[in-house]
Amino acid sequence: MTSNAPAQLLGYAVQFPRALLHLLRGGPGDTVSVEVLGDVATHKPNNSVTSEEDKISTVSNPLTDRSIELWKTLYNWLQAVALNAIDVKKTKFLLYTNKSGREAIVNSFDEAVTLNEAKKAIADAKLVLSDIKNDHDIWVYFEYVINFDNEILAELITRFELQIDNGLGFTEINYELDRLLIGKNQFCFVSNLLNGWLQEEIMTKISLKKPALIPWEDYQKQFRVCFDRARKLELIDFALQNPPNNVAIQNQVKIQPYYLQQLNHIKVGEDDIVNAVSDFLRSKVNRDMWIENEMIDEDVASEFESRLTNYWSAQRKRLDITEKSLEEHERGKLLFLDCKMRQEVIRDMTPPAGTIAGTYHVLVEGRSLGWHPKWENL
Repeated sequence: MTSNAPAQLLGYAVQFPRALLHLLRGGPGDTVSVEVLGDVATHKPNNSVTSEEDKISTVSNPLTDRSIELWKTLYNWLQAVALNAIDVKKTKFLLYTNKSGREAIVNSFDEAVTLNEAKKAIADAKLVLSDIKNDHDIWVYFEYVINFDNEILAELITRFELQIDNGLGFTEINYELDRLLIGKNQFCFVSNLLNGWLQEEIMTKISLKKPALIPWEDYQKQFRVCFDRARKLELIDFALQNPPNNVAIQNQVKIQPYYLQQLNHIKVGEDDIVNAVSDFLRSKVNRDMWIENEMIDEDVASEFESRLTNYWSAQRKRLDITEKSLEEHERGKLLFLDCKMRQEVIRDMTPPAGTIAGTYHVLVEGRSLGWHPKWENL
């Protein structure tokens, strides 16, 4: 493998997330292409175009004053204009790179807004590179550009934009996903799904010798699928990252919050007390994190708690009828064990272990229910 092979691979691979970014920013009627009109392009229904060239480096800024990448890009755009492949007045010319450098010609082109500013930037570039000889690597491209129709070249420069992002487009993709109301914890999941779909679409079209053109409507259908799957993600056990330690557990045992007092009234064992504290703390962490990461909302959490409460109420009535001979604390213990083993789902998803029991302890702590038949008076 040659020394620059990894950089070349990166240069091609970056087109996939860049194309996805174009789709995320697109709208009805748009079509995004790869290796059709530049590296990546967005074609609008009104025939306007955003043509993007991607210049990637693993070492340093690839867009220096004397770089082939800069002048060949301008050369390619002007050739497309000359061949009527694009209309300079309907095209945005985007040059993307992952490495920044000192202020240079490319920056002056980027900053030029008016035709006069563009013409001055072109004149300054000619002056800076006045010593370039015809044996230089950039000569064939540089000469073509500086000798092109000055009005057309200046028009192109006013429509030129330099973008620098060392995130290879993924940072911007996350920004767009956030704008589209995807939860931050789900960025990676949705991005991977969309990138995988897009890569398959592009490679399939190319293998069939078809232009790699992706209609925005096709992307939108896939986005809806990904969005739906993201909303139904398996509930992550955030408490696994920071499980309750022995100090936190013993602190709860020491202060004896209401939910532990209720367990003492039904005479559960020491192991049950420790497990109860662990479940209580874990369930609170998970509930808060699920809501924060938009996996569930307050209404879903309340509906889940309501189902648990209804089950508790039904079991309590059953035990009052079927287990009259037992002592009160024994009936309370049976009620606790029945509820602790209850199986419930949250938005059709099975929650992590301990969530049911932990939520019951939270409800007890909030005085919504209790275990002992006379819990409200204890």
